[in-house]
Amino acid sequence: MTRNVKYSRFSWSLTAILLVGAIAGSIYFRRGTWVLPTLVAVLALMVLSVLFYAPLAVMADDEDITIVSAVRRHRIPLRAVASVKLFQPTMGAVRVCGSGGLMGYWGLFSENDIGRYFAYYGKASDCFLVVLKNGKKYVLGCEDPEEMVAYIESRLKA
Repeated sequence: MTRNVKYSRFSWSLTAILLVGAIAGSIYFRRGTWVLPTLVAVLALMVLSVLFYAPLAVMADDEDITIVSAVRRHRIPLRAVASVKLFQPTMGAVRVCGSGGLMGYWGLFSENDIGRYFAYYGKASDCFLVVLKNGKKYVLGCEDPEEMVAYIESRLKA
């Protein structure tokens, strides 16, 4: 089963503002001795981060849950999963390291309810929580999260 990640309006807006700002800054400061290389480096870091971590789809099969990004696939073995349930991150989530809107929400977050977790989602309303047997937690998001949770649960029971 494969479901695409839908991004919130905030994510699209923030992504557009950051990219336009970085490009406009690069053009405006093109004659500066150190500013242009710094802006180009920041822009390159943003693009590389997005390519490696921004979620595009969530896939599940009989063996793994896979988070698909542009150049990387992060696999979570089903044999390591303790539970899966629908979950909605709150506005109180603290970003430890990652993106709080640039092409979705991804990276390490902390929340009072569940503690630290790895996030890969586009909209808070499309999320579910995967808890591993070793205690690690993942908040994933995709279209039809209810259907994805039901599918994963059926594979856990099999």
